[in-house]
Amino acid sequence: MTPNIMALPPMAFCDWARPFVEGSLFAVRERMVILLAQGAGRGKLEMEFSEFFEEYCGLAFLFEPSEKSLLVTLDECAAFSHLKCRVKDVETHRKTSPAGRIARRTGGGILGAPSPEIKVSALSDADFRALIETLVNWPLFAARKRVVKLLDTVSELGENTGLPASPQFPSTFVEARGQSAFLEFFVCYLELEQFLEDYDYDADEHLALRPEVAERLERSAAAVEAGTAELTPLAEVAKELGIELQLRKPKNKRLFRSART
Repeated sequence: MTPNIMALPPMAFCDWARPFVEGSLFAVRERMVILLAQGAGRGKLEMEFSEFFEEYCGLAFLFEPSEKSLLVTLDECAAFSHLKCRVKDVETHRKTSPAGRIARRTGGGILGAPSPEIKVSALSDADFRALIETLVNWPLFAARKRVVKLLDTVSELGENTGLPASPQFPSTFVEARGQSAFLEFFVCYLELEQFLEDYDYDADEHLALRPEVAERLERSAAAVEAGTAELTPLAEVAKELGIELQLRKPKNKRLFRSART
């Protein structure tokens, strides 16, 4: 269960928030910055972009259980009106449902959901480089630095005083605006997620199948077409998996009979 971050004691908030800002995504971003400064070719940038996208999905999965709670926190506090405006803008321009976003993180999709308009592999070298430059300069990373600095300050104060629950300690933390900084980091993540909705990226697109695997798939497809494949009935598969099949019956039997004739 996601806690109310505004009600957490300072040290408890630090422990809860650190996993969000200490993931590998931020190390990948630093490597991308270095490659851009070195004028690296597309091949090296694509390798890091693949890592970036994977780690971004990891951050998304980390935020997933907390997203509703964080949005409620933003909505209930008047001090975050500027962040609420940014969230509203994200929600206005989103093209996918929550289920669609989850499916995309796992490499899938939902039938009928809109497809991304921009295929990353089809971008020109200049456009791909521009995309990388946009990503490494996303406000998420500056917001993350502020959160890390505040968390480190709180941890240091707690260790030095040995009294993280003292009256002075929470007020110090409130003045540091730790929760506010984290919520801004969260909103920056939502904006990045909305931006990436327009990009179609498949990390496995250019990977080649091993020859023996490709040959086995070709044999299987040929056997199905020839009618010689040993297929398992759907009912048996469902029974093995412990799934109860619920086959839909036609609502209009007259139409069904006429269709058969």
